[in-house]
Amino acid sequence: MATSERWAVRYLSRMPRALHFVACAALAIVMGDRPASAQGARLDVGSFTLLSNGTRVGREQFSMQRMQSQEGGVLELRAESVTGGRRTAMRLETDSAGTPVRYSFEERAGAEVTMRLGGRRVRGRFATLARSKVGEAAHEYLLVPGALVLEDNGVSQYSLVIRDRQRKMSEAASIPILSLGNNLQGVVQLARETMRDTVIIAGTRREATRWSLVFLSGEVRVVWADADGRILRVVIASRGFEAIRDDVPR
Repeated sequence: MATSERWAVRYLSRMPRALHFVACAALAIVMGDRPASAQGARLDVGSFTLLSNGTRVGREQFSMQRMQSQEGGVLELRAESVTGGRRTAMRLETDSAGTPVRYSFEERAGAEVTMRLGGRRVRGRFATLARSKVGEAAHEYLLVPGALVLEDNGVSQYSLVIRDRQRKMSEAASIPILSLGNNLQGVVQLARETMRDTVIIAGTRREATRWSLVFLSGEVRVVWADADGRILRVVIASRGFEAIRDDVPR
């Protein structure tokens, strides 16, 4: 029996029987069991340079496509980032409304895996299972209408917040979010600040809409996106963080 299989059997044997279904659902993602799907239609692909107080500290590469799965039409977002010695890889599947269907995340420090987290939608809830140096933990979240995954780190994820609101919304809106890496469920306030701003991408001036997201902690994240909801720039002033797209979206 493989190491991952022995771990899974040991973990399930310690859990109450009532939680076995939830844990099995998340274990399928952590251990790499994903449904087969055909090649999808590409919506966006690119990369961001990550800056801390004006100094380059890393890079994020991503792709987003529309595809088919057993649940029907979904969006798939994949992102990999490198910041110093920290490397992360994320894969998120959502339904057409952006609500999460499946999620997987891995973090490495050098060659060592420091975190693995997987989850999937189960009967109106989202079940996750995380493995780290300190042990394993299973969680379950109620999927309220319009809930989106929005992690503490990551840039391309903001596209899921902006895409369908780019042409529709003119006033502030409350958006329920899941931060699976932090085991948090909450709400952010999204507002469109202006539709006529500009961002310089690879030496080219691009017209952009500027949005602000205000979290319950009071932290403000400012996001610039083009007319198709593709992310161009992200700034979190309280952290001295900035992400700028490397190339003009095509």
